[in-house]
Amino acid sequence: MEFSKTLSRSEAKYKYIGLPKKTRAEDFPEKDEVFDVKFQGKNYKMKVNNKDCIMLSQLYSVHEFQEGETLKIKSGKNGFEFSVN
Repeated sequence: MEFSKTLSRSEAKYKYIGLPKKTRAEDFPEKDEVFDVKFQGKNYKMKVNNKDCIMLSQLYSVHEFQEGETLKIKSGKNGFEFSVN
């Protein structure tokens, strides 16, 4: 699975990414189930909340997301890999 999303002003300000329902249901673990994410060479534990969002707060320590940036998510054997353009 590979998914890209351009961050809205709200997502950048409130530090989350909203997932489309279909992508959420098919490609991500159940609500509140922790999964591994690799971002800029570091590993993080994240989860999808009850509003089909992933909170990005802990990633802001290495990158401050801005409106209009594109977050790419790839799934792999050991979890997910996030990158930003």
